[in-house]
Amino acid sequence: MTVFLQNALGFFIQFFPCALMIILPFPQESLRFKRKNIILWTTVFSVIFAILFSSVLCFRDISKYPKHIIISNSFMLAAILIELAMYIWLVRESLMKKVMVFFIVLFYAVTEFVMVNTIHSFLYPLTDTTVYTYTESFLLLYAVTTALMMPLMFFVVIRPLKEYIQNIEPKNMRREFLTAVISTFIYFVMTIYCDTVIGKAGLFQYFLPPMFFLTLNQMLIYWLIFRESVRQKNDNERQKTMEIQQLQYEKIVGDMENTRRMHHDLRHHYNSLNDMLDRGQLDEMKDYLSKVIDTTVNHDNETYCKNITVNGLLQYYVGIAREQDIHCEVHAVCDELNIESVDLTVLFGNAMENAINACCKCSDNRWINIQVGIVQGSFAIEISNSCKSVRLNRQFQTEDGFSPAEAFLSEHSGNGYGLRSIAHTAQKYDGSASFRFNAEKEIFTSRIRLNMHNDI
Repeated sequence: MTVFLQNALGFFIQFFPCALMIILPFPQESLRFKRKNIILWTTVFSVIFAILFSSVLCFRDISKYPKHIIISNSFMLAAILIELAMYIWLVRESLMKKVMVFFIVLFYAVTEFVMVNTIHSFLYPLTDTTVYTYTESFLLLYAVTTALMMPLMFFVVIRPLKEYIQNIEPKNMRREFLTAVISTFIYFVMTIYCDTVIGKAGLFQYFLPPMFFLTLNQMLIYWLIFRESVRQKNDNERQKTMEIQQLQYEKIVGDMENTRRMHHDLRHHYNSLNDMLDRGQLDEMKDYLSKVIDTTVNHDNETYCKNITVNGLLQYYVGIAREQDIHCEVHAVCDELNIESVDLTVLFGNAMENAINACCKCSDNRWINIQVGIVQGSFAIEISNSCKSVRLNRQFQTEDGFSPAEAFLSEHSGNGYGLRSIAHTAQKYDGSASFRFNAEKEIFTSRIRLNMHNDI
């Protein structure tokens, strides 16, 4: 029974952290089921695999069976393949992201395996391990290594990776994907080679320092590429906000100049009308007034709401839309908001750019309808626009016709939808974002809700 428990516990300690870490980086909306349920069933399956693994080994006389390592490794490989298949099915994300996470978890598994075997061979060079897969010494080393590595892995790699996955769209992650995969593969080859060659030579005292150096260096590579990518994206969004604020400033200056010019023109119009009135030219006065009214209609000076940031964003993007002959209707009612300007820029910028791009692909019937307001304590945005087609991820089921951001795939041309950025920003305010494409009516609708409670 002791041997049975040793093998079962050893397998569980080695297998479960990898099965858990492969799920942790993905947000809830990318998972088919609730995260806590997935973690529960992952634990259950890991226990079942551990019991089966120990049963396969203990119910055979492996002390007389020299190929017990083949049996144990084959079982582990089968368990990994089953877990990998479940992982691919449970996570509704791009294949690129899933492969990246898999390679990072592979880094953890290889590091732990090589480290445990190297330290064990260094501490117990004469130990006979032909009978049991997990001796007491192996079990202790796996437990200690897991207790040390898992928190380090979580804080240094998993946390920035989770933020990276939520912020970066697949079309923009080629550099990070290649860096993570290639560096992990090189690390894998180097560690296995060193463990094999140096292990056979018994020179473990020379292998342990470079082993620790390689591991820390690889974790630093992960941390840098993920943190830098998210930082770069945030900087771009802030730059975009600054550009819009600069445009708003220039617009204010331009409006002030226009006001001075209008006062001058108004005096000219009054004099002209007074002359026509003195001469009794009533028909000419009507024609003149009609032309003056037409020239004074200026949509750029419309005020949509009292919130300066929202009003400026609407003026900016509605102006761009009207330059593309897109009819816009705006209904906005909002005052002060406890939402950062950068986040408002992300929401309106991505949603309006998508709407304008979709309308530009329509030969006729170009329109955008924008509704903004406070609904039951939440800041709500609904943007509908004409749209010919979108690329859908068929894995997602719709709710009342609306789907999460992951249901819509980025365009091959490089102009992605940016829906994930909208969804991530909404989540910061305990809100939500959902989207719907009506193929029959050729309408795309974005619904965004941000919690406006005081504790946000």
